[in-house]
Amino acid sequence: MNIDPVSLDQLRVVLAVVEAGSFTAAAKRLRRAQSAVSQAVMSLERQLGVALFDRDGYRPVPTPAGRALLAEIRSIVERSERLRAQASAIASGLEPELAVVLDAVYPMRAFARILSEFRERFPTVAVRLFVEALGGVVEKVTDGTCALGVLATMPQLPAGLTGHALRPVQMVPVAAAGSPLARAGGRIPEERLRDHVQIVLSDRSRLTEGRDFWVLSPRTWRVGDLSSKRELLLAGLGWGMMPRHMVAEDLECGDLVRLAIESVPETDHLPAFAFHRAGEVPGPAAAWMLDRLRQGVD
Repeated sequence: MNIDPVSLDQLRVVLAVVEAGSFTAAAKRLRRAQSAVSQAVMSLERQLGVALFDRDGYRPVPTPAGRALLAEIRSIVERSERLRAQASAIASGLEPELAVVLDAVYPMRAFARILSEFRERFPTVAVRLFVEALGGVVEKVTDGTCALGVLATMPQLPAGLTGHALRPVQMVPVAAAGSPLARAGGRIPEERLRDHVQIVLSDRSRLTEGRDFWVLSPRTWRVGDLSSKRELLLAGLGWGMMPRHMVAEDLECGDLVRLAIESVPETDHLPAFAFHRAGEVPGPAAAWMLDRLRQGVD
C-alpha cells in the first residue's frame, strides 16, 4: 500500500483533538474552522488506511489503532518542535555543543550539579565532557577540542590562555593504614620520604614533559588516573597526594590515613582555574558555564 506523505500539521491537528476532547474545541484552540480540522483528520486517516477516531458518540474517542499510533504521533511532533527550537537557538548564536575538559582532581559531583542546571537552561545544547590532568587539560583547549577547561594540577596557566580563579581544591597526603608512614606518628621529615614509593599522577601530554609537581620522593610509581592511584594507595603500595573529596570516606573509615609531612601545609590547596583561549569570546552557553564555575559549588 502506498501512503502519501504525512504532514506535521495533520499530526498536530490529531493531537489537538485528543487533548481538547472534540473537533470543536480543537478548532478553537487552533483558530481554524471545525470543517478544516475534520478534513485534516479524515485526510490523515485515508493516507494511513486506518480510522483514528470513533465518531459514533457525543465526543470523538481514539480507536484502538488511534491509541496505538498516538505515542508515535506525539513523538514525531515533539521531535519536530525540538528541531525547530534548536535551529532557532543556533541561528541566534547559541552553540549546538559545548565541549569542556575537567581536571581529574576537580570534584565531579559538584560539577554534575552545575551540568544539571545547565541542562535546564540550555536544553538544546549537547555536552561533551573530557577528564584529563596536567598538560592534558591545557592541550584539549589549545588545540580547539574544548571551548572551556578547568585546571587544578598545574600551579599556573600557560601563555595564550585566559583564566579565571575558582575555589581551590584541597589536597591531602595519604597512605594505607598500617603502612610504615601511617604508623610514623608526628610530622614526617621530607628526607624520610626518600625511602618510600610516592604514587604520582602522570601527564599523558608532552606539555610538562620533564617537570614534576608536588613530587617529594625520588622513588615514584606513575599512574594515568586518580581511580587507579586510589586503589594502589589502598593496597599499601605507596603514599601520595589525593583530593580530599575523593578519599573522605576512606579516611573516615580508617582505610587510609592522612600523613603529617613537614613540608606540606596542614591545609594544602591547589589553585584552580576555568579558562579558554585568549582572544576568543565564549558563546552564550560557554559564558554561562564560566560564570557558574566562578560562583563556586559546595
